[in-house]
Amino acid sequence: MEYSTHVAAATLINSFQPKENTIFSHQISARIRLATELDVPHLHKLVTQMAEYHGLSEIFTTTETSLHNNLFKSNNPPFHSLTALVLEISPNPFPLITKSNNHSFIPIIKNNYNLDKMEVLDPELETFRSKFKGDVENNGNVYVAGHVLVFPSYNGFFEKPGLYLDQMFVRKCYRGMRFGKMFFSAVASQAAKMGMGMVDWLVADWNEESIHFYEKMGAHYIPEYRLCKLYGDQLQAFSKKSD
Repeated sequence: MEYSTHVAAATLINSFQPKENTIFSHQISARIRLATELDVPHLHKLVTQMAEYHGLSEIFTTTETSLHNNLFKSNNPPFHSLTALVLEISPNPFPLITKSNNHSFIPIIKNNYNLDKMEVLDPELETFRSKFKGDVENNGNVYVAGHVLVFPSYNGFFEKPGLYLDQMFVRKCYRGMRFGKMFFSAVASQAAKMGMGMVDWLVADWNEESIHFYEKMGAHYIPEYRLCKLYGDQLQAFSKKSD
């Protein structure tokens, strides 16, 4: 039994080795953790892909430097300033953690995620190999699959402040595997743990599938609201108006 277990594990690890049109199946494990400075290059790639997905490349100005400065130059602890969470996948189980030194955020882990008969094609596997330190058990076979940005929010209608969930993004080959639900669970759990009263986010009015998912989750959807942004040259011009 021990031999067959090692063989199975080796097979999964080999299936994750970088090669053209990498395909893997069987089981994978997933983890959501706080981003570190080593994650910035991957975060920038993910944000770039999200801008392309939403057709916003023309207004995209984020750089690795700006991401690093906004995420890691604040003196405030995570979730009290702009914070990034990273989704990682691996063929091997992640070590379970019950305590954390990162301001009480404990990584969300789902080991041995059964893919059933689904095969996953990840042509960017090596590009998104995780640089996170501390995964000796996984022999470096950990890959970034998505991210979400979170920052504190306040609405005068409510007694308590909350967390704003922004830019949740899962790479295309990993969608439909309930990783989005893991992200929401991680953020909601953190908000409740911090004694906050809400988590809010935006959803495109054309995205009926997501709206249905959020309503089923128990979220209150307000279709009358539309996001407005004043930015760039228009922001500078309006800021100089005195009448």
